[in-house]
Amino acid sequence: MPLRIGASVLFVATLVVSWVLGGYVGYRQVEQESLEESFRYRQLVANELNRYLPIPELMAEHPVMEQALLNPDDSELILAANQEMQRMATIVGSSDVYLMNAGGLTIAANNYQERDSFVGRRFDFRPYFSEAMATGDSAVYFALGTTSGIRGLYFSHPVRAASGDLVGVVAVKVLVHELESQWHRPAAKRDAEMVVLDRAGISFLSSRDDWLYRDFSGGHNGALPLESRRRYPDRELRPMRIEQQTRPWGLSEQSERIRLMTPKGPKDYLNTETPLPRLDWTLRVMVSTDPVLVSRVGFMLAGTALFFGVLLAWLYVRERSRREAELA
Repeated sequence: MPLRIGASVLFVATLVVSWVLGGYVGYRQVEQESLEESFRYRQLVANELNRYLPIPELMAEHPVMEQALLNPDDSELILAANQEMQRMATIVGSSDVYLMNAGGLTIAANNYQERDSFVGRRFDFRPYFSEAMATGDSAVYFALGTTSGIRGLYFSHPVRAASGDLVGVVAVKVLVHELESQWHRPAAKRDAEMVVLDRAGISFLSSRDDWLYRDFSGGHNGALPLESRRRYPDRELRPMRIEQQTRPWGLSEQSERIRLMTPKGPKDYLNTETPLPRLDWTLRVMVSTDPVLVSRVGFMLAGTALFFGVLLAWLYVRERSRREAELA
């Protein structure tokens, strides 16, 4: 009887240790996958920024920009500025390129011949304008277009006159399709979901359409900042139902376990957050924790096999020693 009790206690202990070790290994693998996806997308965003950031600055140095801003009534200069906008939009593959005066009024744009042209529209309320004018340096901003309603990255740079005064801002809008088109995951990582959040915790890039323009902050209680309402006009910005879980043993401070309440029921994820370069954005990669259960079951099966292997070997040696003692 003591043997059976001892064997049972050891067997239970083996299962517990196997469960814990399986969870540790499983969560570390999930975290590694999450960090790899974070690094890959961070590099993608950095490459896109490096590609477009110099464009407005180069355009701001073009002589026709300063001349058009200083002589807004000169139709020939304005036409030259419009044509330059068209040329640059074609070269860099951007959707919109436009020139605003110091008051935020657009005086030239690549779409000046279209019905919904930016010419005559005022964008002084946009942070990419006010920040460029306030700092005298380049600015980057993400928002829905007030005219088109299409998501875009806005790159801007102020135009300086020969006197050194800031006389306007050049802005370039790039559609986010470029980023999303490269957001393809290998089949092995199909359980990974990603969202890019702004400073208020609103998602404006997402691997799932139903997670786009959602509030991931969990702290607004329906009262969103005015900036968010302006940035995403006519969007509900409904909050996501997120429950914080305890952090699994062995994981870094960068990772946490969360539970999302979805229409199909609760779903557990390992969440990793990474700040994106030169922006007030946060990349959140959420990898399903389902593989952790598979890892735990595998460790428990291996632990069970090891336990019974050792037990049978011990019983064999014990029985053999008993028989040798009887024959002696």
